[in-house]
Amino acid sequence: MRDLDAPKSGRLVLCAVVALALFLRFFRLAHQSLWVDEVLSYKAFTAPAGVPYWQKFLYDVHGPLYSLIMHFWSMVSSSDLWLRAPSAVAGVLAVYALYRWFIVIGRTDLALPAALFMALNPFHLYYSQELRFYAPLSLLSLLALIAFERFHARPTTRTGVLLGTVLALACLVHFSALFLGAAFVVYLALTGRFRGDHLRFGALAAGIVLLLISPWIYRELSFLRQIHVVGISTLSAGERLRGDLTLSRWSYPYSLYAFSAGYSLGPSLRELHLGAPAFALFERHAAAIGSTLVVFGGLLVSGMVRSARSGRLVFFLSVILVSIASVTVITAFNVKVFNVRYLMCAFPLYVALVVHGLPSGRPARFLVAAAACGLMIVSDVNYHFNAKYAREDVRGAAGIVMGQEAKGDLVLAPGVEEVFAHYYRGPNATLFIEPAHLGESGADAAVDGYFASHTRIWHLRTRNWDKDPGDILTKVLLRRGTPAGSWELAGVVLTLYGKRASAGPSH
Repeated sequence: MRDLDAPKSGRLVLCAVVALALFLRFFRLAHQSLWVDEVLSYKAFTAPAGVPYWQKFLYDVHGPLYSLIMHFWSMVSSSDLWLRAPSAVAGVLAVYALYRWFIVIGRTDLALPAALFMALNPFHLYYSQELRFYAPLSLLSLLALIAFERFHARPTTRTGVLLGTVLALACLVHFSALFLGAAFVVYLALTGRFRGDHLRFGALAAGIVLLLISPWIYRELSFLRQIHVVGISTLSAGERLRGDLTLSRWSYPYSLYAFSAGYSLGPSLRELHLGAPAFALFERHAAAIGSTLVVFGGLLVSGMVRSARSGRLVFFLSVILVSIASVTVITAFNVKVFNVRYLMCAFPLYVALVVHGLPSGRPARFLVAAAACGLMIVSDVNYHFNAKYAREDVRGAAGIVMGQEAKGDLVLAPGVEEVFAHYYRGPNATLFIEPAHLGESGADAAVDGYFASHTRIWHLRTRNWDKDPGDILTKVLLRRGTPAGSWELAGVVLTLYGKRASAGPSH
């Protein structure tokens, strides 16, 4: 590796940073329960008896390459630790890849700070500990950035093939990597290089991408036909994928906030889903939001100025703005919700801008970097140890049910039925129910029917904003049953209800 030519002290620091990334990404890797989307990913790379996996593989329109890798990986074990390990490994490799990218673009002075920022970054840590394709996507996006730099400097058959292959692999991990390809085209057009060898060998790269992802293009189009693709402004909140939260003016500043401090500093994801007014959240979390705004906002502004001077700003903004615009468009047509994770391809460019904003003088650089690292460390600690920021502990709830259940019990877990089924090994039934769709009278009738054939009902109250924003099921169960036990876990309230005794004759 070229890093072996670096001074010994630099190599030792790089090793320390990579070791820190390794520790953070494997520390308490299986401590939190899998959540809804992780179980959906698990179901994508496993197949029920009698269904060949390859049939599912061809219909995987999210991350077929990740699904393929995980299909074979999961044959060894299905433990949470084992299943999340590939994401953790990809997260560590992404830290090193970011370092290499900075070397390639000629910023050797910023390569180590960039690697350190990525190692500590709570947004990247979150997805490096998730059974999903976002950490591998961040790694392949960085490899595509390196390949593009080589192509940009010298467009040849070799660099074109390399760029096309790496970008295609990124797309096969998650198709949002197409945003990266679009950004490369925009950048070449803006800088007047979309001609000659850049155009010829760029077309070669694009052809390789289209060829390798072609088996899934038709599947993706078929998938889109199942979605109500329409201008979101024409839909009522109830018809939108996430109601009024589908797209907000706060989506964009929050994306920058999450890139900086993750989901575990200031307002939690659960608070945000409950739809509290923005100014109330600002007031409640003024210290965290204000500190993040001052430190990272200052670095971002400074980074834009400094990268403009070095001629890098146009490229950085091309990737960031094309990604944001693409996610906005698919949100506006009700294809997907606006979610920060869909901007993963743009995340390394944000880190680059922030790192470019570090002061030149050594004392000032140390103090500013320490402030940024301090905020990220606080967020990392919250992520690992503060239940307020943890994923919903459906695994813990399933363990309590299995330890306390009686034959003939019924389990209701609106919105997390598949997660509960993933962990539950007991004999009792779990029913699918959507209280918001049933309404209070429909839920009343349903619960009456449940109590007619079951003496006890377990209720997992979690993620209510999705399936039961009015807390209908809790109200109905309190009317129709008697609480016999309650347990509070991270993001979950588990309650056991017994059948309410009929009132005796009055005297």
